[in-house]
Amino acid sequence: MFSKKGRLLVAIWLGLSLALVACGDEVAEEAPGSLPTTRLSLTECSKAAAAITAKAGQVAPTVNPADSGIKVDLPAGTRLFISNTFPYAVALPMEWEVKEGQTQNNIKGDLFILRKGTTSGAYVTIISEKLSSGEDSKAFFDAKVKEAVATQKIEYDLQPDRQTGGVSSYGLSYNLGAGQPFAYPVQAMQYLLVAQGRGWSINFTASPNYAAQYCGYFARVLNSFTFTGLVK
Repeated sequence: MFSKKGRLLVAIWLGLSLALVACGDEVAEEAPGSLPTTRLSLTECSKAAAAITAKAGQVAPTVNPADSGIKVDLPAGTRLFISNTFPYAVALPMEWEVKEGQTQNNIKGDLFILRKGTTSGAYVTIISEKLSSGEDSKAFFDAKVKEAVATQKIEYDLQPDRQTGGVSSYGLSYNLGAGQPFAYPVQAMQYLLVAQGRGWSINFTASPNYAAQYCGYFARVLNSFTFTGLVK
């Protein structure tokens, strides 16, 4: 059941999605709001994504300028982003700030800043690691959750299994109080998958005042996520 609750540690793949957002210029100060008793739901975020797309205009299939064969549906107001860090591409809103190749603990991640302030913010991060074993997405997800049992525990909700980049992916959402690691509270959602011999983590993190507002954009990132094979 998608609403099943469990306990898990903020392991490196969970914590990294948050810690990477320490990068970037702070642009605003706003009250972050209080954590709700519920956690983010991909079902609700997907409804918000559909509303955003319908309001923006008709989706137009677009081939990247380099004519490499990458095809991503670009809703109005978005641009094609082809990562130089990992072999993927996504559709991003024009106004999002991009910081590629951020590094922490020898793990790289691409950071997308939706809003950033000293007291609030909203971010998407995509990280990846090469795998030496032949595990599939479910085994990878289960292993990462199992890794998370050693120290700090948090409650989480499992999210619906879905296809991301044409492969099965598995998700969860969780809330963190102030100081874990930000000075303000955050709501987070994360999807994990395996493809091209790599483990992938696509993450959304936002202060409570921005979480519902921007989680629809995170759902669109998941929908547009495409593998390119362009980065070794």
